[in-house]
Amino acid sequence: MRSRDRPLGGESAEVNGGPPPSTEQRLRLPEHAHAGHIYTDRDEQLGVAVSFFKASLDERLRCVYIHDEPDDTSALQGLARAGLDVNQALQSAALELADPRLLPALPGTFDIDGLFDFARGQIARAQAAGYAGVRGVGDMGWVLAPDPGLNRLSQYESRCTAFFKANPASAICQYDRQRFDTGALLNVVCEHPLLIIGDTPCRNPYYVPAALAEHEQGTVDLDRLLGNVLARERQERWLAVAEVGLEAHEPDIRAVDVGHLAGIYEHMRDYKRGLREGVRWRLDREIGGRRSHAGRTELIALDAEIHWLEGRASLWRRRELQSSGLSFDSVTGTVAYRGVAVGLSRLEAALLRALLEQAGRPCSTADLLRTAWEGDVRSEAQLRNYIVRLRGKLEALNLPASITTLRGRGYCLTTGISAGQT
Repeated sequence: MRSRDRPLGGESAEVNGGPPPSTEQRLRLPEHAHAGHIYTDRDEQLGVAVSFFKASLDERLRCVYIHDEPDDTSALQGLARAGLDVNQALQSAALELADPRLLPALPGTFDIDGLFDFARGQIARAQAAGYAGVRGVGDMGWVLAPDPGLNRLSQYESRCTAFFKANPASAICQYDRQRFDTGALLNVVCEHPLLIIGDTPCRNPYYVPAALAEHEQGTVDLDRLLGNVLARERQERWLAVAEVGLEAHEPDIRAVDVGHLAGIYEHMRDYKRGLREGVRWRLDREIGGRRSHAGRTELIALDAEIHWLEGRASLWRRRELQSSGLSFDSVTGTVAYRGVAVGLSRLEAALLRALLEQAGRPCSTADLLRTAWEGDVRSEAQLRNYIVRLRGKLEALNLPASITTLRGRGYCLTTGISAGQT
């Protein structure tokens, strides 16, 4: 089933007619994007495809769907169930469907150049009809017939990024986790500059022009890799929101409400901890379910996010103390605050340095013994004595920070703002 080419004026203007645009979040990718999507079930596959198509239709772009259903009717029914107005999209010539029979890929034959010629033809037809570009989704299960050993698939995907950069098009390549083996899916990760994880588009730090070597594939955990990508994307988004414009104040840190900034990260850390417990609870009750892969990826992403959020909060708690007037020379063992200074012994200075590096974060007794004193003091009782002595010296400075004892967890250097939150 193929739509007729119609110009963007006249009837095709109906794409944006009808009810007001929905406020739902839609999946938008920039032009020239080449994204990979590893999905666990049909609902996820269709949800991503429809979200991307809706965003593309809003921008008056031609959408092309290369499906892996038995026929076009089944593919259209799936898109409709997922929320796409397929009748409107087809009538306005904004949506084209292609089943494997329309591709230059007969059973046992995977024609890479022919596939790119097919894509060029789609782009040319869209431009001739007045569309600025093409947005495509390909459910890649169709490659299993022409290339059962997947020998040429990697070559094809590795050339796609350059193809999309040179043409007014973007595409999402979708892979069913149940039909492709781990080696093939690791190649998918390496060959796509963007990854769609769940419903989140992520810049992919694991993207390389060539696939992972075979000897490396056996040592890579796909869930962990996808979780790391998702965590990194979330971290960069948080930096863009929470620390926007901060560079302008960098020379004068007092101009920034660093305590408030640290509090934002601590609040999100606690929220993510709650989410992590919920994901763990669900995973503990799943036995070999399809969603267990997605749950494990999310759990890994949350663990990485929490660790990163703790680090950002700690950084800004240290900055908070510095902006309040704290000065600490770990070499001489001198700590000063607003004109008053006290001297620390070598072990006290090492202990304060370790606590400052983790400001706002719990430090276990074992970690403090290892990192602060490198084995000079082996007794927990001795550590407690030094904590008491250091705590007394900090109190004498009237410093807006204190060393808090966390039962069963160790010690924490908390600032005046964060003390009540730990």
